[in-house]
Amino acid sequence: MADKTTARKKKKVDGWTEKAKLQQVYVDNPYYSKSHDGEGSNPVKIKAHVNIKESAITTLAARKLIDDSQKEAADKFRRLWEAMGGAGAGSFDYSREPVDGGGAREPLTERQIRAGMELKRAQEVLGVRAYDIMSKIAGQGYAIQELAKTHRERTTLTDYLKDGLDELARTWGYANRGNRRKSA
Repeated sequence: MADKTTARKKKKVDGWTEKAKLQQVYVDNPYYSKSHDGEGSNPVKIKAHVNIKESAITTLAARKLIDDSQKEAADKFRRLWEAMGGAGAGSFDYSREPVDGGGAREPLTERQIRAGMELKRAQEVLGVRAYDIMSKIAGQGYAIQELAKTHRERTTLTDYLKDGLDELARTWGYANRGNRRKSA
């Protein structure tokens, strides 16, 4: 009998943990069409399996700890961060000669310039500390547990993140500023 129970258990590989945890959540329907609005076969939101361990933002959204406007603000911050190449644009070294026919380094693109200006605006709205937290969690993809060890630190960090997402959602127009009534 003991052999059967041990055979059922999964073998654990040293140092390896499962990185994916799928959960059904409602997401925007990519095939939604306004011209067919109101039809049962054309819903605005559909159920989809999402890896909630993909990022801290996805985990918070799946657990309903942040709302849709905060999720949209975090997604926009991440897109801007990635457009800048992560930590920002690199510096130019005009004295280096191109090797192996590589050609000259590409200048900054219009997309990178716009992303940099928008991130600068986000930094002004959030302040230094909240922007640092936002860039580590929403931009670089750190888990909250990687940045904070105790329960109190994790709770404080999550509160800073949620407050920052509220500010960005209002700034970027994903949430109202409190002067309009929210529609159901």
